[in-house]
Amino acid sequence: MKYMIKKSFAILLFGFVFLNQDASAKSVSVPKDLNLIFEDRIITLNFEVQPQLLLESPQHFLVIKGKRLDLDMQGILPMKNEFFEIQTQFKTQVSPKSLHDFFASASLLKDKRNAPVEINFDEKGKITFTGKPHNGYEIEEAKLVELINEALHSGTKNVRVPAKKVFSHIVVHPDLEKAGIRDIVAIGESNFTGSSIARRQNILAGANKFNGIMLKKSERFSFNKILESVKEKDGFVKELVIKGKETKKELGGGVCQVSTTAFRAAFSGGFPISQRKNHSYAVPYYKPFGLDAAIYLGALDLRFKNDSPGNLLIQTFIEDDNLFFVFYGTSDDRRVSFEGPFISDYKKAPEAIVYESEDIPLGKMQEISDSHDGFRAEWIRKITKDNEETKESFVSSYRPWPAKILKGKNLSLLNKVN
Repeated sequence: MKYMIKKSFAILLFGFVFLNQDASAKSVSVPKDLNLIFEDRIITLNFEVQPQLLLESPQHFLVIKGKRLDLDMQGILPMKNEFFEIQTQFKTQVSPKSLHDFFASASLLKDKRNAPVEINFDEKGKITFTGKPHNGYEIEEAKLVELINEALHSGTKNVRVPAKKVFSHIVVHPDLEKAGIRDIVAIGESNFTGSSIARRQNILAGANKFNGIMLKKSERFSFNKILESVKEKDGFVKELVIKGKETKKELGGGVCQVSTTAFRAAFSGGFPISQRKNHSYAVPYYKPFGLDAAIYLGALDLRFKNDSPGNLLIQTFIEDDNLFFVFYGTSDDRRVSFEGPFISDYKKAPEAIVYESEDIPLGKMQEISDSHDGFRAEWIRKITKDNEETKESFVSSYRPWPAKILKGKNLSLLNKVN
């Protein structure tokens, strides 16, 4: 019956392709944020910082004698007349694609290649890893989209995510097992999709320095001590780094992807973190925001203590556009949960800064760095151990950052181009 009404109405109005100027357009107010509750963490979706997570879908209604009927005119609305009225209402919904992309960039999705990993020694006594362990969530994304959309229109602030956490199985050499290497204690992950070839090379070179490192019980981890240097002989190349208010190319640009991933492993494993600094601005590679760790040899370091019952073995590897830090050791009774990021003090990026350059043709424009909004991001980590709970706050303050654009002033280059 509903189909027949729509079909008859479409025939009646055939030829009318004008937009109804008198249509009632009502937009549902957009909430500032929403909490997604996983079994071991709470992730806050902030729609001010990430507006792409939401979309507004128009809903059209045919109004006849005060009654409203759903109407699908495939984007073509007739003009209003005395016999009927068309009303349009915009409904705010979550974007399924953007939500999936957020989970992927935040490294929350379980990898389908969740095979066992074997840890052994080679003929030279060096520790080897066969397989790539993962942990992550099997998320019922279609169901979650429904739950989020219901929350957006009911005013609910919390949504429990229909998901199951999955871990890999490990097989360990007996000598390593005696040393306390028995379980996956923590996994840190980050996504670097969109990185340049040079940045990818530095991530690989940096990660290789940490693969197979053993941290003894009560030993303190220093990222810079293990990294030691970023020389060309170790595979490092020049790429952009953040220095104060500037972004410039230096050897090792992108190594902060490695330190960020190490920090995430230590953070999720509940290890005491004694030194960590966020980046000056919110780098897109480090979502969710507030879980990054900037390092710079001789200045900024990442440090934490191995307070687990035994040794801690580190495995690093890259798979597709994801970097992993895996900590193997002996599990204790600690339980770790965290929630965030709680976003505040939001500031839009200032106007772009334009520099004139003789290196590009007259009138041509070239963006050399993106703009970034400023805000404060806070994560709360709760650790329950020996029947005592401790709560810690990790705060990151990101400054608003203007885009930087080169404007060509070289006339001779323009003539060559033409």
